[in-house]
Amino acid sequence: MGNWEQKSMTTEELKKLVSEVYDQKIFTSFQCGGSNTMMVFMPMLFIGAAPTEPSKSENNQINRKNKLQYIEDKLRYEEETPEREAYMKNIGMLYEYYSEAGPRGINGYPVFYSCKIVTIEDTKKFIDMYNKYVEMRKEFEKEWGASETAEK
Repeated sequence: MGNWEQKSMTTEELKKLVSEVYDQKIFTSFQCGGSNTMMVFMPMLFIGAAPTEPSKSENNQINRKNKLQYIEDKLRYEEETPEREAYMKNIGMLYEYYSEAGPRGINGYPVFYSCKIVTIEDTKKFIDMYNKYVEMRKEFEKEWGASETAEK
């Protein structure tokens, strides 16, 4: 699999994701305001970033090595631009486990230094499954609550 290929989630992976989002073990990009997404999911700040020119040092040998690495990185960046742009256009949702949140938050949101990416197609499936799951849980809780009160 290349750098910019996205893997589709299996039905089992989506079911687990739905359940853990419902149980509040996972934070998703749907839970933060649109402009806060990049601040919450920090890796997204760098996904499309171009390489930066190295700073100059006193040592010419290091300068040449840094400059060569920069040129190599820039060429790879330019070569991968179409794939990277297609990849970014196919991002439907970001998520991460709350346990992976950093020690500080921003504007009341957790901050993550890692995240998982869900494609647009899988995001549509996730939304459908999540809505069905919510209805199922409501029905279950209604029946379970009704039988519990009948016993008392």
